Amino acid sequence: MTPPAPAAARGATPTAERKLAPDLARGVMLLLIAMAYAGVYAGVAFGVPAAEASPVDGVSRFLTVLFLDNRAFPMFAILYGYGMGWLVVRQLSAGTGEREARRLLRRRSLYLILFGSAHTFLVFPGEILASYGLAGLILGWLLFRSDGAISRAIAILTPIYALTVTLAMLGFAFMGEDDSAEQWGPAGYTTTDDWVERLLGVPFTPLFIAFAYPLLLLVVLGFRAGRRKLLDAPEAHRGLLTRIAVVGIAVSVLGALPAALVTVGALSPGAVSTGLLLALQVLTGVLGGAGYAALFGLLSIRLTERRGPVVRAVAAAGQRSLTFYLFNSVLVAAILHPELGGLGARVDSFGALCTAFAVWLLGVGIAAWLDRTGRRGPADALLRMLVYRGATKQERER
Repeated sequence: MTPPAPAAARGATPTAERKLAPDLARGVMLLLIAMAYAGVYAGVAFGVPAAEASPVDGVSRFLTVLFLDNRAFPMFAILYGYGMGWLVVRQLSAGTGEREARRLLRRRSLYLILFGSAHTFLVFPGEILASYGLAGLILGWLLFRSDGAISRAIAILTPIYALTVTLAMLGFAFMGEDDSAEQWGPAGYTTTDDWVERLLGVPFTPLFIAFAYPLLLLVVLGFRAGRRKLLDAPEAHRGLLTRIAVVGIAVSVLGALPAALVTVGALSPGAVSTGLLLALQVLTGVLGGAGYAALFGLLSIRLTERRGPVVRAVAAAGQRSLTFYLFNSVLVAAILHPELGGLGARVDSFGALCTAFAVWLLGVGIAAWLDRTGRRGPADALLRMLVYRGATKQERER
C-alpha cells in the first residue's frame, strides 16, 4: 500500500490536474459579472422601470434581466462552492488532517472577506467576494459531513430563502416607488458622505447579500455538485447535466420574463406585485445559475480534446478568476463611473454592456499571455501565499 502524503497543506491545483469545465465557466462568468456591474454605472437599476430609452437600450435592458441579472451571481456562487469542495478533497487526499483542512478553509474565507471589504470600500459597494468569504465561514463545516447532511441543508435553506428573498424584493419595490433610477447609482468619491456610505457598505453588503439573495443555498448546491464530480467528469454525467441545463435555463427564462417586462415598461403592476415578480426572478436564478454551469460542463466534453486559442484564453482567465474579477471591476468603474471616466453618464444599457465586453476581452488577452508565460494571476497568487503561509514552496506548488 502506498503511504499517504505528508500531513502538509497542498497548494494550488497543478495545471495538469485542472478540469476544463469549471475554468471555462468561470471565464465566461467573469464577462457576465462585468456586464452586471457596468449597468449600475449607467444608471440601470434592477427592477426599476426604464424611463426613456432607445430601442437598442430597451432590448439590452430586457435581455439583461432575462439572462444576466441574478444569473451570473448564482453561477459564480455554485462554482465557488464546487471549488471549496475540491479544495477539501485535495487536502484530505494529500494526508492533511481534518483540523488543518478546516483551518485552511477558515483562512481562505477570512482573506476573501478582507479582499472583498477593500473592493467594497474602494470600488464597488455591491461586490460579492466578502459574501463568499462569509458563506465559507458559515458553511465550511458541511464539507466534512455526509451527503445526507448537505441534502438536509438544501432542504432547510430552500423555504427560508423563499421567504427572505420575497421580503427583500417587496422592500426593494416599495422603495423604488419613491426613488428614480438615478438615485440607485453607485457611491461617489468626492464628499465625506460618499466615503461614509462606502464604509457602511463594508459590513452591510455581505450580510444583505447572504439573506436577500439565495447565497448560502447556492454554495451548498455547489458542495453537492462537487461531491458528485459533475464538472470533473462531465462525460460520465451527460444525461444529468443535460437535464439540469435544459430545465434550469428554461425555468430561469420563464421566471425572469415578467420582471423583464416590468423593466421595459410593458407591465406596470403595483409595488406588491412588482416585489413578487422580482422575487420570482431572483429565485428562479438559482436554476439559471445551475443551468449555465451544467451547459459549460456539456460544452467542455466537446472542447477538451480540441481546445483552440479562444477556449484556452477564456479558461486561463477562469483559472485566475480572482485577479480578473478585480481587474474587470476596477477598469469598468474607472471608465464608467460618473466621477472617474464618466462614460456611464453618456451611455445607457447597451453602451455599458459593450464597455464590459471590451474590458473582459482585454482581460482574456492578458490571461492568455500569463498562461503562455507560466505566470499566475497576481491576486490569486497573493491569496494563495496568505492562505498557505508556512508551507514550503514545493508543498504550495504540488
